[in-house]
Amino acid sequence: MRGLEEIRKIEEALLIVERYEAYLFKRALGIAFIVCGVVFPLTAFMVLHAEPLAGLLNMSSGAFVTFAPTITLLVGMAIILYSFTSAHVVTARMRKTPVKKDIAHMVVLFLVWFVAFYLTNYVPEPYTVVSWLWAGGVASLFSYYILKRENPSWVYPELLIVGVICLTVSVPLLLMRGSQLVEALTFLTFGVSFIAGGFHSLINASKELSESDK
Repeated sequence: MRGLEEIRKIEEALLIVERYEAYLFKRALGIAFIVCGVVFPLTAFMVLHAEPLAGLLNMSSGAFVTFAPTITLLVGMAIILYSFTSAHVVTARMRKTPVKKDIAHMVVLFLVWFVAFYLTNYVPEPYTVVSWLWAGGVASLFSYYILKRENPSWVYPELLIVGVICLTVSVPLLLMRGSQLVEALTFLTFGVSFIAGGFHSLINASKELSESDK
């Protein structure tokens, strides 16, 4: 009986560790989504409207594009990388697994997103703006697939939600006329979908932590 009691305590401890790991990753994912929902539309807006914005700051449009969007994007990416790196370092120490392996997973996800948005540079007008929804949608779905393939228990519906919303809304936008309206709806869809996904992830993260305290 004593042996069974020790096994039960070990199983409970492992369950608490697993839930805390889920909490850390979902929190990092939520932060990343909210940052993406704010930073990416803001960066794109500054690039597309560099000339009038630069005029307000008494700068040349070239200098504005070089500094303002770049700084905004770098700050956003730094926050995302820090969130995921911190979560992976903590969970790796808890599981006593190599930190390099966890960081490798993070790097793969980062590359998926980077490549997806980098490819939008080669999308011709008038589909350039809408292609940002394609990039966000495809990157979300690929991230969902990669995580689930790595571990069947790593199921994050936030990624599916964002991917489906971005790709679905992009279809009617292709048929619309008026670049300003399409641009506004693209930014709105991108921001709302990612911020909603981020809060969904943060709420689920809190639930994981509260369940581990029971």
